[in-house]
Amino acid sequence: GFAASSIRIGLHHNNELVSLMTFGYRYTNGKREFELIRFCNKINTNVVGASSKIFKHLLKIVNVDSIISYSDISMFDGHMYGMLGFEEVSISDPNYFWVVDGVRKHRFNYNKQNLGKQGFDISKTEVEIMHERGCYRIWGCGQKKWVYNVEKILSL
Repeated sequence: GFAASSIRIGLHHNNELVSLMTFGYRYTNGKREFELIRFCNKINTNVVGASSKIFKHLLKIVNVDSIISYSDISMFDGHMYGMLGFEEVSISDPNYFWVVDGVRKHRFNYNKQNLGKQGFDISKTEVEIMHERGCYRIWGCGQKKWVYNVEKILSL
């Protein structure tokens, strides 16, 4: 799916985009961090070495101390991050999403503050409001946080 990014690096084969990695800055707990946001290949296509080729190119064109990224435990073991030199630094608690009109939606869009702005009764809980709307909650498995320390890697 879509994810906002400021740097997009792709690999092409015969003028067709076959792999893409996106990057950008995010603010976490008031701290600005550089993040590997997405990596993907064209559907039904395996591009051997694509992630390392793209990542090595990124390291030549940006000047950052570290790069963070997250992997969804329910979908991905994070093996690619280890291959790129990232270190696993934490695992989050399980998270949840709302299913609205049959589509999985991020929970942040349906927090109590946003629901209040939409005219819902904020004396009720987020769960009560969403259940009254006919929506249901699905749980994930959490995420792994990965960090690539540029200076540490360059000093090896």
